[in-house]
Amino acid sequence: MYINRINTLIYNLVLLIVAIFFTTSTEAFAKLNIVTSFSQDASFVEEIAGDRVSVSSLTNGLQDPHAVKPKPSIAVYLKNADLLIVNGQQMEISWLPAALATVDNPKIMEGKQGYLDASKNISLIPYTQQELEGTPFFSKLLSDDKKVGNHHYWLDPANGLIIAKNIYEKLAEMDEGNAEFYRKNYEDFIGRLTNKIMDWDAMMAPYKGKKIISYHRDWIYLANRHGLNVAAYIEPRETIPPSAEHAAKLVKKIIDEKITLILISPWQPQRISHEVARQSNATILSLPSAVDPRLGTKNYIQMFDVIYTQLSMHLHG
Repeated sequence: MYINRINTLIYNLVLLIVAIFFTTSTEAFAKLNIVTSFSQDASFVEEIAGDRVSVSSLTNGLQDPHAVKPKPSIAVYLKNADLLIVNGQQMEISWLPAALATVDNPKIMEGKQGYLDASKNISLIPYTQQELEGTPFFSKLLSDDKKVGNHHYWLDPANGLIIAKNIYEKLAEMDEGNAEFYRKNYEDFIGRLTNKIMDWDAMMAPYKGKKIISYHRDWIYLANRHGLNVAAYIEPRETIPPSAEHAAKLVKKIIDEKITLILISPWQPQRISHEVARQSNATILSLPSAVDPRLGTKNYIQMFDVIYTQLSMHLHG
């Protein structure tokens, strides 16, 4: 009798251990596997979801976002993804559709639950026909009925508030068990970012109306926010390098209008920009336009701390 009780206790204990093991294992394997096109969106996921999900970015902050080279690892990430977050506005047109065509994962295709376009509800700055005409990938968009906005919208920090909301709502929809956890983290992040935006706006207020030159059309959202005047671009059209004639006219314009600052990003061609700066006696400022620890930008807020610290220092000078 006593032995039977011991055996029953042992049996029940084993059942309890097995139940705990499978419950823990199920929770571990139930983590959403999230893949983002770009690192800024991965940063939002990390802020909101923490360790409740697994998140990977297909690119880093030193790559040209328009021309990502296909790698086998991209297909592996996409095949195993529960949720794909894209920048949208055709930023990925030259590489992501081809990568998606090689994987059998219908749940992350456009229109499905596991697909999120982070540009949803953003007030976009439209491209003009002249800016896209003759470009390798974007010129075909001119015939589309749907207007395409400038896809560097995350570089206005206020748009980060909208991106974060889009991602929070998608996470809560797909993972209801962690929805409250996501909500608390989302509200904390929104509070911190909102306070930072007020600080950054105050920092930039003295430079309203200041003329600058930009290599690419990536800094237009930040410039518009603070009333900076982008007087010209080194690229005559999107992703098209300047001709010698265009560069010469640009040098003359910089000298004539006494423009002192040229903005570039780390992934853009450096030689042309530095030559224009040398001939015009302007200053080159390379600002991080993505989240990447190698650029001193481990998250979205830190990215703008670096941007505004450096930009205000050079505009003041």
